[in-house]
Amino acid sequence: MKKFNAKLMLFGEYGVMLGAEALAVPLPYFTGSLEFSEGADISASQAELEQFVSYFIHHELNLQMNYPLNLEELQRDVEKGLFFDSDIPLQYGVGSSGALCAAIYEHYGKYRASFDVLKKKKNILSVLKKDFSVMESYFHGKSSGFDPLASFINRPVMLSGSAITLPTFSSPEAGYSVFLIDTAIQSSTSPLVRLFMEKMKNPQFKKQFNNVFIPANKLAINAFLSGNFQKLFEQLKLISNFQIENMREMIPAEFQTVWRQMQDEGIFLKLLGSGGGGYLLAFVTDRKKLPVELKSLQVF
Repeated sequence: MKKFNAKLMLFGEYGVMLGAEALAVPLPYFTGSLEFSEGADISASQAELEQFVSYFIHHELNLQMNYPLNLEELQRDVEKGLFFDSDIPLQYGVGSSGALCAAIYEHYGKYRASFDVLKKKKNILSVLKKDFSVMESYFHGKSSGFDPLASFINRPVMLSGSAITLPTFSSPEAGYSVFLIDTAIQSSTSPLVRLFMEKMKNPQFKKQFNNVFIPANKLAINAFLSGNFQKLFEQLKLISNFQIENMREMIPAEFQTVWRQMQDEGIFLKLLGSGGGGYLLAFVTDRKKLPVELKSLQVF
Protein backbone atom coordinates (compact mmCIF):
# COMPACT_ATOMS: atom_id res chain seq x y z
CA MET A 1 0.00 0.00 0.00
CA LYS A 2 1.00 3.65 -0.34
CA LYS A 3 3.78 4.86 1.95
CA PHE A 4 3.42 8.07 3.93
CA ASN A 5 6.30 10.21 5.08
CA ALA A 6 6.97 11.42 8.58
CA LYS A 7 6.83 15.18 9.06
CA LEU A 8 8.74 18.00 10.70
CA MET A 9 6.95 20.90 12.29
CA LEU A 10 9.80 23.35 11.81
CA PHE A 11 7.98 26.23 13.49
CA GLY A 12 4.81 26.68 15.47
CA GLU A 13 5.07 24.19 18.31
CA TYR A 14 2.43 24.98 20.94
CA GLY A 15 1.60 28.29 19.28
CA VAL A 16 -0.37 26.42 16.63
CA MET A 17 -2.98 25.60 19.29
CA LEU A 18 -3.52 29.33 19.77
CA GLY A 19 -3.83 30.27 16.11
CA ALA A 20 -0.18 31.18 15.58
CA GLU A 21 1.61 30.45 12.31
CA ALA A 22 3.04 26.97 11.85
CA LEU A 23 5.14 25.39 9.12
CA ALA A 24 5.45 21.66 8.57
CA VAL A 25 7.43 19.81 5.90
CA PRO A 26 7.57 16.13 4.89
CA LEU A 27 10.43 14.10 6.35
CA PRO A 28 11.14 11.29 3.86
CA TYR A 29 13.82 9.70 6.07
CA PHE A 30 11.02 7.78 7.81
CA THR A 31 7.88 6.24 6.28
CA GLY A 32 4.94 4.03 7.15
CA SER A 33 2.29 2.10 5.25
CA LEU A 34 -0.61 -0.23 5.96
CA GLU A 35 0.32 -3.81 5.09
CA PHE A 36 -0.90 -7.33 5.66
CA SER A 37 1.21 -9.56 7.86
CA GLU A 38 3.38 -12.28 6.39
CA GLY A 39 4.28 -13.93 9.66
CA ALA A 40 5.85 -11.00 11.51
CA ASP A 41 4.83 -10.15 15.07
CA ILE A 42 2.26 -7.43 14.51
CA SER A 43 0.24 -7.82 17.70
CA ALA A 44 1.03 -4.34 19.04
CA SER A 45 0.12 -2.60 15.78
CA GLN A 46 -3.04 -4.67 15.38
CA ALA A 47 -4.11 -3.87 18.94
CA GLU A 48 -3.62 -0.16 18.21
CA LEU A 49 -5.80 -0.36 15.09
CA GLU A 50 -8.48 -2.32 16.94
CA GLN A 51 -8.53 0.28 19.71
CA PHE A 52 -8.69 3.04 17.10
CA VAL A 53 -11.80 1.45 15.55
CA SER A 54 -13.41 0.92 18.97
CA TYR A 55 -12.70 4.53 19.94
CA PHE A 56 -14.24 5.82 16.72
CA ILE A 57 -17.36 3.71 17.15
CA HIS A 58 -17.79 4.42 20.87
CA HIS A 59 -17.49 8.19 20.44
CA GLU A 60 -19.46 8.21 17.17
CA LEU A 61 -16.68 10.20 15.55
CA ASN A 62 -17.77 9.36 12.03
CA LEU A 63 -20.64 11.81 12.61
CA GLN A 64 -18.05 14.59 12.93
CA MET A 65 -16.22 13.68 9.71
CA ASN A 66 -16.77 15.36 6.37
CA TYR A 67 -15.87 12.00 4.83
CA PRO A 68 -16.44 9.17 7.32
CA LEU A 69 -14.25 6.10 7.56
CA ASN A 70 -15.35 2.66 6.43
CA LEU A 71 -14.85 1.19 9.90
CA GLU A 72 -16.40 -2.17 9.01
CA GLU A 73 -13.89 -2.75 6.22
CA LEU A 74 -11.03 -1.53 8.40
CA GLN A 75 -12.05 -3.92 11.18
CA ARG A 76 -12.29 -6.86 8.75
CA ASP A 77 -8.84 -6.10 7.38
CA VAL A 78 -7.35 -5.86 10.86
CA GLU A 79 -8.73 -9.33 11.56
CA LYS A 80 -7.03 -10.50 8.34
CA GLY A 81 -3.64 -9.24 9.55
CA LEU A 82 -3.58 -5.54 8.66
CA PHE A 83 -0.94 -3.53 10.53
CA PHE A 84 1.01 -0.30 10.17
CA ASP A 85 4.50 -1.14 8.91
CA SER A 86 6.54 1.88 9.96
CA ASP A 87 10.08 2.96 10.82
CA ILE A 88 8.87 6.34 12.10
CA PRO A 89 10.12 6.66 15.70
CA LEU A 90 7.22 6.58 18.14
CA GLN A 91 6.72 9.53 20.50
CA TYR A 92 9.59 11.42 18.88
CA GLY A 93 7.79 14.44 17.44
CA VAL A 94 8.01 13.41 13.79
CA GLY A 95 4.39 12.46 13.20
CA SER A 96 4.08 8.70 13.61
CA SER A 97 0.39 9.06 14.49
CA GLY A 98 -0.09 11.58 11.69
CA ALA A 99 1.28 9.17 9.09
CA LEU A 100 -0.98 6.41 10.42
CA CYS A 101 -4.04 8.67 10.20
CA ALA A 102 -3.07 9.64 6.65
CA ALA A 103 -2.73 5.98 5.67
CA ILE A 104 -6.10 5.05 7.19
CA TYR A 105 -7.83 7.98 5.51
CA GLU A 106 -6.26 7.13 2.15
CA HIS A 107 -7.51 3.55 2.19
CA TYR A 108 -10.69 3.73 4.28
CA GLY A 109 -11.92 7.33 3.99
CA LYS A 110 -15.11 7.66 1.97
CA TYR A 111 -13.91 10.74 0.13
CA ARG A 112 -12.98 9.01 -3.11
CA ALA A 113 -16.50 8.86 -4.56
CA SER A 114 -16.74 12.64 -4.45
CA PHE A 115 -13.05 13.51 -4.75
CA ASP A 116 -13.50 15.37 -8.04
CA VAL A 117 -16.00 17.63 -6.29
CA LEU A 118 -13.73 17.91 -3.26
CA LYS A 119 -10.76 19.01 -5.39
CA LYS A 120 -12.82 21.91 -6.78
CA LYS A 121 -13.53 23.27 -3.32
CA LYS A 122 -11.43 26.27 -2.35
CA ASN A 123 -11.29 24.99 1.20
CA ILE A 124 -10.19 21.45 0.36
CA LEU A 125 -7.25 21.65 2.79
CA SER A 126 -9.53 22.82 5.60
CA VAL A 127 -11.92 19.95 4.89
CA LEU A 128 -9.08 17.44 5.10
CA LYS A 129 -7.58 19.09 8.18
CA LYS A 130 -10.89 18.89 10.03
CA ASP A 131 -11.21 15.17 9.32
CA PHE A 132 -7.63 14.57 10.43
CA SER A 133 -8.25 16.56 13.59
CA VAL A 134 -11.08 14.18 14.47
CA MET A 135 -8.99 11.12 13.66
CA GLU A 136 -5.88 12.14 15.56
CA SER A 137 -7.90 12.99 18.66
CA TYR A 138 -7.64 9.26 19.39
CA PHE A 139 -3.91 9.67 19.96
CA HIS A 140 -3.63 13.10 21.58
CA GLY A 141 -7.05 13.91 23.02
CA LYS A 142 -6.99 17.15 21.04
CA SER A 143 -5.34 17.63 17.66
CA SER A 144 -5.10 20.38 15.06
CA GLY A 145 -4.99 17.76 12.28
CA PHE A 146 -1.90 19.52 10.96
CA ASP A 147 0.48 16.55 11.16
CA PRO A 148 -1.71 14.08 9.22
CA LEU A 149 -2.44 16.75 6.61
CA ALA A 150 1.28 17.28 5.97
CA SER A 151 1.81 13.53 5.57
CA PHE A 152 -1.29 13.05 3.44
CA ILE A 153 -0.53 15.71 0.82
CA ASN A 154 3.26 15.27 1.14
CA ARG A 155 3.91 18.99 0.69
CA PRO A 156 5.16 21.80 2.93
CA VAL A 157 2.09 23.19 4.70
CA MET A 158 1.72 26.53 6.43
CA LEU A 159 -1.05 27.31 8.86
CA SER A 160 -1.97 30.86 9.82
CA GLY A 161 -5.12 31.02 11.89
CA SER A 162 -7.74 29.29 9.74
CA ALA A 163 -5.81 29.87 6.51
CA ILE A 164 -3.85 26.96 5.05
CA THR A 165 -1.33 27.47 2.27
CA LEU A 166 1.25 25.35 0.46
CA PRO A 167 4.42 27.44 0.43
CA THR A 168 7.51 26.78 -1.64
CA PHE A 169 11.06 27.29 -0.51
CA SER A 170 14.57 26.29 -1.43
CA SER A 171 16.60 24.10 0.89
CA PRO A 172 19.29 26.05 2.75
CA GLU A 173 22.47 26.51 0.76
CA ALA A 174 25.78 27.72 2.23
CA GLY A 175 24.97 29.55 5.42
CA TYR A 176 23.33 27.02 7.70
CA SER A 177 22.11 23.45 8.14
CA VAL A 178 19.26 21.91 10.12
CA PHE A 179 19.80 18.79 12.23
CA LEU A 180 17.65 16.50 14.32
CA ILE A 181 19.24 15.80 17.71
CA ASP A 182 18.21 12.46 19.20
CA THR A 183 17.51 12.67 22.95
CA ALA A 184 16.97 8.89 23.12
CA ILE A 185 13.84 9.56 25.19
CA GLN A 186 10.27 8.81 24.14
CA SER A 187 7.71 11.41 25.15
CA SER A 188 3.92 11.46 25.10
CA THR A 189 2.26 14.57 23.68
CA SER A 190 -0.91 14.75 25.77
CA PRO A 191 0.64 15.41 29.24
CA LEU A 192 2.87 18.13 27.83
CA VAL A 193 -0.02 19.83 26.06
CA ARG A 194 -1.92 19.84 29.36
CA LEU A 195 1.14 21.28 31.09
CA PHE A 196 1.41 24.03 28.50
CA MET A 197 -2.25 24.94 28.88
CA GLU A 198 -1.73 25.16 32.64
CA LYS A 199 1.27 27.44 32.09
CA MET A 200 -0.89 29.68 29.88
CA LYS A 201 -3.05 30.34 32.93
CA ASN A 202 -0.08 32.17 34.43
CA PRO A 203 -0.47 35.83 33.29
CA GLN A 204 3.29 36.42 33.17
CA PHE A 205 3.98 33.33 31.04
CA LYS A 206 1.03 34.10 28.78
CA LYS A 207 2.26 37.66 28.23
CA GLN A 208 5.78 36.47 27.44
CA PHE A 209 4.54 33.77 25.09
CA ASN A 210 2.30 36.17 23.19
CA ASN A 211 4.77 39.06 23.11
CA VAL A 212 8.04 37.19 22.54
CA PHE A 213 7.56 33.68 21.21
CA ILE A 214 4.68 34.19 18.78
CA PRO A 215 6.20 37.24 16.99
CA ALA A 216 9.60 35.53 16.79
CA ASN A 217 7.95 32.39 15.44
CA LYS A 218 6.19 34.37 12.70
CA LEU A 219 9.33 36.25 11.68
CA ALA A 220 11.36 33.03 11.70
CA ILE A 221 8.92 31.40 9.27
CA ASN A 222 9.07 34.42 6.96
CA ALA A 223 12.87 34.44 7.07
CA PHE A 224 13.07 30.68 6.46
CA LEU A 225 10.75 30.82 3.46
CA SER A 226 12.53 33.84 1.97
CA GLY A 227 15.98 32.34 2.52
CA ASN A 228 17.19 35.15 4.79
CA PHE A 229 19.28 33.10 7.19
CA GLN A 230 20.65 36.09 9.12
CA LYS A 231 17.15 37.24 10.09
CA LEU A 232 16.21 33.62 10.71
CA PHE A 233 18.99 33.20 13.26
CA GLU A 234 18.05 36.44 14.98
CA GLN A 235 14.59 34.99 15.62
CA LEU A 236 15.89 31.52 16.44
CA LYS A 237 17.98 33.05 19.21
CA LEU A 238 14.80 34.55 20.72
CA ILE A 239 12.85 31.30 20.36
CA SER A 240 15.66 29.14 21.77
CA ASN A 241 16.20 31.47 24.73
CA PHE A 242 12.48 31.71 25.46
CA GLN A 243 12.13 27.93 25.57
CA ILE A 244 15.12 27.29 27.84
CA GLU A 245 14.02 30.09 30.16
CA ASN A 246 10.25 29.48 30.24
CA MET A 247 9.57 25.96 28.99
CA ARG A 248 12.30 24.01 30.73
CA GLU A 249 9.86 21.25 31.69
CA MET A 250 9.60 20.36 27.98
CA ILE A 251 13.40 20.00 27.62
CA PRO A 252 15.08 16.79 28.91
CA ALA A 253 17.19 17.67 31.95
CA GLU A 254 20.37 16.17 30.47
CA PHE A 255 20.08 18.48 27.43
CA GLN A 256 19.54 21.75 29.27
CA THR A 257 23.25 22.39 29.81
CA VAL A 258 24.22 21.52 26.25
CA TRP A 259 21.36 23.76 25.07
CA ARG A 260 23.07 26.72 26.75
CA GLN A 261 26.51 25.68 25.55
CA MET A 262 25.36 25.45 21.96
CA GLN A 263 23.74 28.88 22.18
CA ASP A 264 27.19 30.24 23.07
CA GLU A 265 28.52 28.61 19.87
CA GLY A 266 25.80 30.20 17.74
CA ILE A 267 23.88 26.93 17.44
CA PHE A 268 20.23 27.30 18.36
CA LEU A 269 18.15 24.42 19.62
CA LYS A 270 14.38 24.45 19.68
CA LEU A 271 11.66 22.01 20.55
CA LEU A 272 10.27 19.77 17.86
CA GLY A 273 6.57 19.32 18.50
CA SER A 274 5.70 19.09 22.18
CA GLY A 275 9.22 18.23 23.33
CA GLY A 276 9.85 16.22 26.48
CA GLY A 277 12.21 13.97 24.53
CA GLY A 278 12.23 12.66 21.00
CA TYR A 279 14.13 14.91 18.62
CA LEU A 280 15.29 18.48 19.11
CA LEU A 281 15.90 20.76 16.15
CA ALA A 282 19.35 22.34 15.78
CA PHE A 283 20.04 25.22 13.40
CA VAL A 284 23.76 25.30 12.69
CA THR A 285 25.93 27.77 10.77
CA ASP A 286 29.12 25.77 11.33
CA ARG A 287 28.49 22.04 11.56
CA LYS A 288 32.02 21.51 12.94
CA LYS A 289 30.79 23.13 16.16
CA LEU A 290 28.06 20.52 16.58
CA PRO A 291 29.21 18.27 19.45
CA VAL A 292 30.29 14.92 18.00
CA GLU A 293 28.85 13.03 20.96
CA LEU A 294 25.33 14.06 19.98
CA LYS A 295 23.45 11.61 17.81
CA SER A 296 22.28 13.80 14.94
CA LEU A 297 20.65 13.55 11.52
CA GLN A 298 20.92 16.34 8.94
CA VAL A 299 17.58 17.14 7.32
CA PHE A 300 18.51 20.32 5.39
